[in-house]
Amino acid sequence: MFQICIARSCRDPGFLQLLSQFLIEGGEALPDTESFEHLETAIQTGKIRYFMALESDQRVVGVVSLTFGFSTRKMKPIAVLGDLYVHPGHRGRGAARALVLAAMDDAHANGCAWVTSESSQGLEGIFERYGWTRSPSALRYVPDLKGPPPSLALTGDFTFD
Repeated sequence: MFQICIARSCRDPGFLQLLSQFLIEGGEALPDTESFEHLETAIQTGKIRYFMALESDQRVVGVVSLTFGFSTRKMKPIAVLGDLYVHPGHRGRGAARALVLAAMDDAHANGCAWVTSESSQGLEGIFERYGWTRSPSALRYVPDLKGPPPSLALTGDFTFD
């Protein structure tokens, strides 16, 4: 059994270690100081919540994020569940399940119209067991942050200020 708590800061004990391991295992570079400050601000303002799975000795063994937005169509909050990660030595013991359920409960408590996820790849069974459905309608755009803004790159004639 795991205790689930919400990270109050990216500096919470064990949080950065697990987040770093998650990034390294995924082939991502570790963020710079400025990026960590953006993360800290997002956590402090409640724009993103990180749920942590703790073992009985209070060691952080898993994490999942819930990022909030708003749907004008539904006139309700929406959320994106992401960054689901459980330390390899603790997989298969229910931590991912507990984290997903905690995030789902939080989305429910906040009146979210829906929750989407990019963390389900390879974990579809956990999500589908709890009522998630696959959607072929999801689109994703990844901006080239090193290049010009899309309006200029794609049309060549204007940018938004």
